[in-house]
Amino acid sequence: MDRRTALKAAGGVAALSWTPALRAQEKYPSRPVRIVVQYPPGGVTDVAARLVGEVLTRKYGQPTVIENRPGASGIIGQQYVAGLPPDGYTLITGGLGGNVIPPVTVRNLPLDVVRSFVPIAQVAEFVNILVVPQHHPATSVRELIAHARRSPKPLSYGSNGLGTSVHLTSELFASTAGIDLMHVPYKGSNEALVDTVNGNLDFCFSNLPPVVPLLKSGKLRALAVTSSYRIRQLPEVPTMAEAGVQDFVVTSWLGIYGPAKMPAAIVGQLGRDIADGLRQPDMTARLEAAAFEPRPLDSVAFARVNQSELTRWDAIARRSKVALEFGQ
Repeated sequence: MDRRTALKAAGGVAALSWTPALRAQEKYPSRPVRIVVQYPPGGVTDVAARLVGEVLTRKYGQPTVIENRPGASGIIGQQYVAGLPPDGYTLITGGLGGNVIPPVTVRNLPLDVVRSFVPIAQVAEFVNILVVPQHHPATSVRELIAHARRSPKPLSYGSNGLGTSVHLTSELFASTAGIDLMHVPYKGSNEALVDTVNGNLDFCFSNLPPVVPLLKSGKLRALAVTSSYRIRQLPEVPTMAEAGVQDFVVTSWLGIYGPAKMPAAIVGQLGRDIADGLRQPDMTARLEAAAFEPRPLDSVAFARVNQSELTRWDAIARRSKVALEFGQ
């Protein structure tokens, strides 16, 4: 079985192979629910988890505990939750960067991420944005592409590491636009943004939240967003399609997962309740204030997104020849 077939089969197992429904005599939840965040406190994933925690506490009247277990790019937290009973009392955050990109780009991961978790609910999307230094000659995506074709050497871009979603997004841009680029990997996204601001890089793609203050202060110039829609925070910035690059839609997203083999009744209940709770006006406003694009989905819809993204990014990784070894 090749990797593509295995991913498709595994996605189906994670989404469908659940244990029988709840015992009739036990109402879920009968005690506090815990959400593990596999990254440090204060980041965007942590913010999303705490909003979901408020939704669950409001709905069920039980405390929701947020527990940060960072390390190894999220693997530490994933290993911990994957080894717990699939009873619905410990959940974990996840998304494109942790549940899709590593399985299709990294060999010898210490756990099978796809088979270890079941999608429960999508919380929101992150719009990605293409930015250049303020004094870069390109003032549009078309001009950036033209500049790349005229340049005697490949334009440089930065990312937060080999095999990350930003790396693959940039390679997708190169192949779609028919240009050569030079990848400069950094340990984190902040370093890539700093070098873009300083003019050491020609451009970079980034999640929206850290870029907004740099745009407002005039240190960076936005050329396009990678979503299919213009965004509320920067309505003047065109989409990639509007900027002349068709069939280029990339959004990062965050959601809630549970250990594989959680009872289907719990998965369905949590998915509906989280999505419904996040659609309330106060929660929508708080997601938007944190620079998220609210896109709550229940477990059925989120499982479809998860599988579709696995298939899509596997193809991109193969086309870009990105293959890494864990720990190297």
